[in-house]
Amino acid sequence: MPPAPAASLLPPAPPELRTAASDGGLDPAQTAALEAAVGLGSGEALVVLGAPGTGKTTLAVEVAALALARGLAPHEVLVLAPSRRAAGSLRDVLTYRAARTLSAPLVRTAASAAFAVLCSRAEALGDPLPTLVSGPEQDLLLSELLAGHVAGVGVPLRLPPGLPEDVLGLRGFRQELRDLLMRAAEHDLLPSELAALGRLHDRPEWELAAQLYDEYLAVTALGAGTPDRGARVDPAVVVAEAADALRTWDADLPGVPRPRWRLVVVDDYQEATAATAALLEVLRDDGSRLVLLGDPDVAVQTFRGASPALLGQAGARPGRGSGQVGAFDARTVHLGTTWRHPGACATWSRASRPRSPPSAPRRTGARRRPSRSTARTRPSRSSTSRPSSPGRRRPRTSRGSCARSTCCTAPRGRAWPSSRARAVSSPPCVVACSRRRCP
Repeated sequence: MPPAPAASLLPPAPPELRTAASDGGLDPAQTAALEAAVGLGSGEALVVLGAPGTGKTTLAVEVAALALARGLAPHEVLVLAPSRRAAGSLRDVLTYRAARTLSAPLVRTAASAAFAVLCSRAEALGDPLPTLVSGPEQDLLLSELLAGHVAGVGVPLRLPPGLPEDVLGLRGFRQELRDLLMRAAEHDLLPSELAALGRLHDRPEWELAAQLYDEYLAVTALGAGTPDRGARVDPAVVVAEAADALRTWDADLPGVPRPRWRLVVVDDYQEATAATAALLEVLRDDGSRLVLLGDPDVAVQTFRGASPALLGQAGARPGRGSGQVGAFDARTVHLGTTWRHPGACATWSRASRPRSPPSAPRRTGARRRPSRSTARTRPSRSSTSRPSSPGRRRPRTSRGSCARSTCCTAPRGRAWPSSRARAVSSPPCVVACSRRRCP
C-alpha cells in the first residue's frame, strides 16, 4: 500500500513580521518619503521625521527592500539599528519582506558595521583580527584595577575631597566610571586632556577618572602586546577608528577595494553618536546615499553618548560652523499619521499641532493663531512625588492600553511644542487616552 502523501502546513507570519504590503500599503506621507529616498543621487541624504507609530521602521524596511528589488546586491545595502536586539528584529522583518535568502548581513549596529571594517582592514594588511572588548570584560578590568587600589597596590589615587575610599568598591561607582571613560574615549580624549578639563572646570572626579583611564589604557595595550593577538578595541572607539580607517584606506592599502555601501539606512537616528555621524560622513563622501529616520523626542541612549540634535544638524550644509559633525545638506520629510495608536490620539495630535513651526520663517506682521485645543493631566503617584519637566519623555499608549495618569501632556492652555518641533520643525505628537474620555 503506497504511503499517504505528506502535507506541511506553515503557520501564518507572526505579527512582528507584518509588512506594509500585507497591511494594505503605505500612507501618502510614507509613499512620498519612499519616492524621495529612491530619487536620491550619489552622496545625497534624506531625513525622515515622525512621532512613534508613524511607520518610520516600516519605511526603512521598504526602502531597503525596494533597493534590493531594483538590483542592488545585499552587500551594497546597509541598515543600521540602535541596538543588537533592534537589529535582530529588523533583520527578520527585512528578510521576510525581501522574500529571499540574503548573502550578507544587511542590518547591523553601528559598532558591528565599524568592527567589520576594521576586520577587513586587518585581513588586507595581514594582521591578526582585532578583538572587541565587551562590556562585562570592561567592568571586570575596572573592578580589578579598583580592587588593587583599595588593597594599596600601585600608585595611590588622588581622591576628591569628601569621597571615601570605600566608594571604589561599589558597583554603581564602577558603572559611572566606565560611562565617563567611554565618553572620553568616544571624543578622542587622552587621560591628560581629561585631567586638564577636570582642573579647568573644577571637577576633581574627572582628574581621578583620568588617572584610572591611564591605567586602563596601559592594561588594555599590554593585552595586545603579543604578535599573535590583534588590537583590542573598545565599543566607544570602534566607530571612530573605522571612520579613520576608511579615510586613510587608499593611502594605506592602494589597490585594495574598500568596504562600500551604495545605500545606508539608519533607523532611530536620534540614538546615533557623534562618531556614528562622522562614519556616515565618510560613507557619504564615498558616494553612499543616506536615509536617516528618527524622532528626537524619544531618545533614550543619551547617557551613552546619543545626540538627538544630529537630526537637526543633518539638514545643514557641510562646512558651516567649526567642528560641526553630521551636516549632510539633507532634505527633510515628515510622517504625520500615527498608526500605532487609536483615532483619539490622531485627533489630539492634529488639534494641538502648532499653526507654524517655531523655526519656520513667517511673513512680516503675521501672528500665530493659538491652538483651540486644551490638554488636561490627572495626578498620579509619580507626578505627585516629583515634578514634571518639558525634557521628560512623554508616555506612550498602545492599542488597548490606557494612560490614565497623563492622558495628554501639555502645559495648561496651550500646546506643548516637542523638541521635534523646536529643533527640526516637525509637529508634536500628543497621546490621548485610549479607553475612555479624558475628564
